[in-house]
Amino acid sequence: MEDAAENMDMMEDAMMEEAPLMEAAMEEEEEKKVQKTIEELTEEEQGCLCCCCICHCSVKETVHLKCFGCFPVKCGVVAIGIFTIALFIAILAEVFYCLLNENYDWWYVLVGVVLLVPYFIGVTFFITFFSNDTDNSRSRLFVACQFVIISSALLAVWNTCYILWCYKHPDVLTGSPDQGYYKQSKKSYIVWSLFLATAIGMLYAYFICVTRSYANALKSPEQIEEERLKAEEEAKNSWMNPDKLNPKNLAPKDEMMMGMDMAMEPPAADAM
Repeated sequence: MEDAAENMDMMEDAMMEEAPLMEAAMEEEEEKKVQKTIEELTEEEQGCLCCCCICHCSVKETVHLKCFGCFPVKCGVVAIGIFTIALFIAILAEVFYCLLNENYDWWYVLVGVVLLVPYFIGVTFFITFFSNDTDNSRSRLFVACQFVIISSALLAVWNTCYILWCYKHPDVLTGSPDQGYYKQSKKSYIVWSLFLATAIGMLYAYFICVTRSYANALKSPEQIEEERLKAEEEAKNSWMNPDKLNPKNLAPKDEMMMGMDMAMEPPAADAM
């Protein structure tokens, strides 16, 4: 019994001696966890370094991409979406405001709204991107910019055609009877309409490049592999594929047709 008691005392003494060492080791591990480098924190938070701060507008795949030369590309894409929605609301309000103008026919507004349908689809693409940033939503952004260009160009052409051939007054009167009309010549109205459509088209041509580069930089490996396989399949089915033009790779039916074509050819002059 005395030996057992002595062994217990020795074990207790050993545990008391090891306790400070264990506490020190645990403190060191906690300090290592706390004292992480800013690069490790950046990787954990999926951001990028901006001076001494962690910026969440970019990741390591898009840190080299910029919008307008100085803004992070994701910040630019979000700003493009907000600008697109605001511009759509302004254009739609302007078209509907013509219902209050007695100088415009009601079907002018109807045609204008129909021409803005592609623009509305593009706005839905941006809203989908805002709700969920995925490969599919990112890949539709440059299509949305194309829809904006299409709707703007069609609306400018429709304004030009309506003012030239369907508008019944010598001057274009904009506004409402309550607030008064603003008189403008037909030529001036058409020039400004075409100028604004051209400016929107040029601006969104640049936005197409920005959204396209953003989507390409964040493509998942699965999407890249899928696009590669699709490109290979299209290359195989292309009529310019050299394998299809090689007579050794022709099907028996194709060889028969070639033989018939050769038999139907007229004899050469030397054979005569």
